[in-house]
Amino acid sequence: MPMWPTAELPTTDRARTAHREEVGADPTHVAHAPATWLLMGEHVDHSGGVVLAALAELEVAVALSPRGDDIVKVTLHATTPEGVKVIDDQVSMGVVSDLAATQQAGVDDRGRPVEPPTPAGGLAVRLGGIVWTLIHRQLLSRDTSGLDVTVVTDIPDGMGLGDEAALEAAFTLALLGDAPDLDEAPMRTRLAEVCSQSSEMFAPAPPLRARYTAALRGPGDSVSVIDYADGSVTQAPHPQSSDLEFFAISVQQARTRRSDEIARRRRFVEDACHAFGTESLRLLPDAPQRVVEWLTAVHKVHGTDDTPSVGEAAAWLAFEEKETARAQQLVRALRSRRTDDIWPLLAQSQSGLTGPYGLLGSEAMVQLCLMRGALGARAASAGNVEGVIAGVGGRQASNFARDLSDDGLVVVRLGRGRAAGLEKQD
Repeated sequence: MPMWPTAELPTTDRARTAHREEVGADPTHVAHAPATWLLMGEHVDHSGGVVLAALAELEVAVALSPRGDDIVKVTLHATTPEGVKVIDDQVSMGVVSDLAATQQAGVDDRGRPVEPPTPAGGLAVRLGGIVWTLIHRQLLSRDTSGLDVTVVTDIPDGMGLGDEAALEAAFTLALLGDAPDLDEAPMRTRLAEVCSQSSEMFAPAPPLRARYTAALRGPGDSVSVIDYADGSVTQAPHPQSSDLEFFAISVQQARTRRSDEIARRRRFVEDACHAFGTESLRLLPDAPQRVVEWLTAVHKVHGTDDTPSVGEAAAWLAFEEKETARAQQLVRALRSRRTDDIWPLLAQSQSGLTGPYGLLGSEAMVQLCLMRGALGARAASAGNVEGVIAGVGGRQASNFARDLSDDGLVVVRLGRGRAAGLEKQD
């Protein structure tokens, strides 16, 4: 398997050209967004933890123009090791509205909350969902018609690099291309919330809010540190240097899609927050002990249906508390330039993900990377893909990448990216 291919022309130029050829008109707006990769914390955002996310140099570009009907028609050009793969999809906004209605919370005959069905939307539904959400958040006119959308992406699917989040971020910027405050932090914050909310309603896998925040607000020369206890976004020095490279490694399109398991953990935390009247468990003193006591009482009154066992819950809560502490330690290590301290923390995080938290699947890939000379490796998106993120010494980077490519794996050099933005018209 060769290294992930690189194109000569930027994604934005290719998207504009492809849109002209397919639609027969210039796009109204063209926007780009980067791949994102995670150092730590992607499973603790919902409990008020800390997530560290960085931008990769691979990008997606979206070109769009209005239609006369209510159809969102999407043509995606995806770079793969075998060449460019073209995917067509479309949906009417009427169907999107119907799907949104099925996602509204309800109650059963006994007055208990009923969970909406898991969304099963495809490419066009996800983008139509962004339009629907922007309209209902009063960021887009209700008179918005259908759209012709052309997507060009160099971000591999199924490697934990946030290809879907990048697409949604770029699409949102292209939709709002005429907004005067599009580059200001408050608007970018609001757009990240819109993308996350839309994905919750229309995407089959639980979204990670940090990817949208990093893609829309994160500078390429640093790591975004997102603290969900207070909503702050700060920066830490990027660990990549001439002496250290980072790679994403995976079997091609190796999605594990344990989204039900991830959603189950998140739902438990959300129920606990609701029970204690707090925005996050991190704001609740003695949270692990108190939540376990609450769950025990729930089991006695309502039974154990649709809830984790006390043992499972205790393990999850312990992991989330320790993972947040590790993420804070990692931030301090980055800011003090103590690179050697990164690897033990990544190893502890990986052990916690596959042990107490119970999201298996990437252990063999991590061990292979370490055997091939990586200084450290960790799951790229545990529970969603089999891929890993590996840090490698600069002198060993070329051999490392070549050896894993020879093993038949997809290898992507991450580099440093740029924040999502609107491409200026010629």
